[in-house]
Amino acid sequence: MSTTRSSNLDEGGPAARQRRGARADRANDNTRDKILNAAEKLFGERTFDTVSLRDITLHAGVTLALASYHFGTKEKLYAEIVGRRADILNRMRRERLAALEKSGNLSTEGIIDAFMRPLFEQMSSGFKGWESYLLILAQLGQTNRWLGLLHDNYDETAELFVSRLRRTLPRVDDAVLLRGFSMVLVSMLQTLSRNRRLDALSGGRLSADDLDAAYKVLLRFAVKGLEGLSDLK
Repeated sequence: MSTTRSSNLDEGGPAARQRRGARADRANDNTRDKILNAAEKLFGERTFDTVSLRDITLHAGVTLALASYHFGTKEKLYAEIVGRRADILNRMRRERLAALEKSGNLSTEGIIDAFMRPLFEQMSSGFKGWESYLLILAQLGQTNRWLGLLHDNYDETAELFVSRLRRTLPRVDDAVLLRGFSMVLVSMLQTLSRNRRLDALSGGRLSADDLDAAYKVLLRFAVKGLEGLSDLK
């Protein structure tokens, strides 16, 4: 009898409650990840307006109630999808820029490379989540609807890079530099989207899937383009 009583006490004790809480946290994390991954895939394949919460929960294999519990609305879920990989990209970009500054070799090419290469590396990794995320980023850049999301997740880091470009391109007018940098962003996303226009123009000799070859051209194109803006006002 005493053994049974001790067992029951243990099951209700602080250590047991902590273990049950940890299991519940892991289950919640797994559910959130399932929903986020399913939503990212569907939003990438389609658009925000053509994907419903029910579509997402069916794809994730969870109930609609769980999606509402974890994220509340589709808009909040979308914002979290944009934010979770933005955090990774921003950290990688800032680390590369910091290393560049520490080396004392700050250059326009180095700055643009530190900004663009992390996303190319993630896309070349073959992880499908990044491919879906890139399609979402491309959609965000096509409309003014999500400027708030872009501002909240990307502008602080982008402004840091622009501030360093001002050092290497002192003769470029600030308004012109900002326009030029925004064009670099568009070119980067277009290249990463693997648009098949290149395949058609080259008669199949070139492939948009060759991101390594594309990156070399894009980097040179971006750097020379920015450097060539010094005589514009």
